Amino acid sequence: MKTTKSLLLLLAGLLAAGTFVSCGGDTGNETQTQADTAPTGGDTAEITEEVDPFEGFDYSGEQVRILVSGNDYDGRGSSIYAIRQEEEGSGDVVKDAVYKRNMEVEELLNVEFVFTENLDDYTIIPTTVQTMILAGDDAYDLIIHDLFPLATMSLEGYFYNMCENQYLDFSQEYWYEDYMKDLSFGKDDVHYLLAGDYFLDVLRTAHAMFVNKDMFNTIFESADELYDHVLNGTWTQEVFLEYISEAYSDVNGDGTKDDGDQYGWCTINYWGPSIPWIIGSDLTFLEYESDGSPKLALNNERSVLLLERLNEIFYNTGTHNYSESVDACNQAFINGNSLFSGYQRVSSLELFRDMETDIGILPYPKMDESQKNYITSSHDTTNIGVVPVTTGKFDMMGAVLEVLSRESAETVMPAYYETALKVKYIRDDASVQMLDIIRYNISCVFPVAYGNYCNNTPLYNAFSYPLSLQNTEFVSNYLKYEKKAQSALDELWEAFNSLE
Repeated sequence: MKTTKSLLLLLAGLLAAGTFVSCGGDTGNETQTQADTAPTGGDTAEITEEVDPFEGFDYSGEQVRILVSGNDYDGRGSSIYAIRQEEEGSGDVVKDAVYKRNMEVEELLNVEFVFTENLDDYTIIPTTVQTMILAGDDAYDLIIHDLFPLATMSLEGYFYNMCENQYLDFSQEYWYEDYMKDLSFGKDDVHYLLAGDYFLDVLRTAHAMFVNKDMFNTIFESADELYDHVLNGTWTQEVFLEYISEAYSDVNGDGTKDDGDQYGWCTINYWGPSIPWIIGSDLTFLEYESDGSPKLALNNERSVLLLERLNEIFYNTGTHNYSESVDACNQAFINGNSLFSGYQRVSSLELFRDMETDIGILPYPKMDESQKNYITSSHDTTNIGVVPVTTGKFDMMGAVLEVLSRESAETVMPAYYETALKVKYIRDDASVQMLDIIRYNISCVFPVAYGNYCNNTPLYNAFSYPLSLQNTEFVSNYLKYEKKAQSALDELWEAFNSLE
């Protein structure tokens, strides 16, 4: 990952040239250091101290008004603590890093952060934002809230295209360029929705698989074989099925699958838990015509196989479905009644930190070994950022967001990722490697963000709904929804182009 030092050198060179790199631009390679010719006598050359390209920016104490979600979905905790600072010296390494970051950005740019916590859920926040913007209410400069409602609103002209901001450099790794590009129909010069290290919720809500290593070591030989599978590219759905099938045991001897038995995998219902399996299977959801317009591309053999495989996984002897009880599913894993736990996120590590048994984290399996990469699904309620068109501080917000993102990569992300996760929760080096794989493969966001507005087809109607009926006939089911889904997609595409 690029360091802040290299970034400062890069930006200093750009500043000297009179410009900043925005989305889709060249990054350049110049550095802004100077060295005098070494004088006679052998003295070493002096190198001037690197200059922060934002040094001297002075917004005269302007307020940066941020509306940020405080929702706690599924008991995993809100990520508001990574945005809004608490008092200095909280004793929590991440909160202290957030405090330090915010204070330094305020001082560097001479701004003042003002935070408003918002508890609207994903059904209410669209109305809240729409009402504010249509009224021309300049109440907030940044909104941080749920992905899928904001995604559709972005196509209605409510948010700025931040690629037009001169101070943002989306080529930096603290911005999740591929993630944002997938939310813009593959375009790299249009970003209404912002994702990156500043928005820690993107990582916290990323889907992940958890394993009870002590149980694995008892049933099989060593949990190291799981890590070997992942690193060798052989961690597939078929391998997962073998493990969960063998792990089932009728503990109470009553001949019936019930809560008292030992299972290979526990889950809740079908909709949410199926998302990481679908996304992780590397399907081609969209194809693009010569004019750039998107077409649904799910009617193929890979989708047929996936629906069959989902039925094998969710209705396996080794699977126990706790219906809609997230707590019951979590408790089954905590109590040692399940080898693997479904419907979990990276933030679930915080739920399991007091477990006496040893646990490990894994990416979701590939569909098959021919699949190039593991793919991590973002959740549809992941908090991302948007800058509303009602703010009169467009240029300033570019500078603020660039510095916040840069400093998050330097302070907050290491505190959360390296210390909180890897030291407090992750208990072995191999799991650290797994976490890296999960983090750097968060992608395929379009169906999560826009699926609901495409007749619920890409995820729900095509896979999750037939799965709930134990239906394995993909084609006949999919064709019932494809026409309306494509029509909705065409409307999204038209709305997107009307904004350019």
